Amino acid sequence: MADRTPPNVRVTVRHQRRASLMMRATHAGIEVYVPLWLPKDSRAVRAFIAEGLKQLADKVPPPQPEQISPAALRALVDDWAARMGVEPARVTLRPMQRKWGSCSRRGHITLNTALCWLPPRLAEYVVVHELAHLRVFNHSKDFKAVLAQYLPDWEARAGELRAYRP
Repeated sequence: MADRTPPNVRVTVRHQRRASLMMRATHAGIEVYVPLWLPKDSRAVRAFIAEGLKQLADKVPPPQPEQISPAALRALVDDWAARMGVEPARVTLRPMQRKWGSCSRRGHITLNTALCWLPPRLAEYVVVHELAHLRVFNHSKDFKAVLAQYLPDWEARAGELRAYRP
């Protein structure tokens, strides 16, 4: 049987309070969760990863040719904030499990570091979406009008983004 291990797959191993090993495919590659008591480089973990890569081979997305760096993502926020005439109080990049971004009532924008692995046009959509919340803090018709003013194709981008998982 041919080896189905995907080439150039990024594997991230993290310790977690759990009883067993777990692996999942994400837009950025493979994430492996290991119980706290088990060393990340143990034989059991290496064997689990090898077997899991074979099973998940068809679920791993191909590497994106265009990726955006964290510095470029911050520059994108600055550029769009100037274009939109808004000023976030703070911009934070951090890993988020369920969201691409968020905006607090205090004007704090938080962006998922996983945006760096998306096509740049989708990262741009998330940035504009969160900055639009500095004008309209909900998802009403007014909010959608602000989005349409700056990104006329925002609905298509939002649809594309649903194919990815944070």
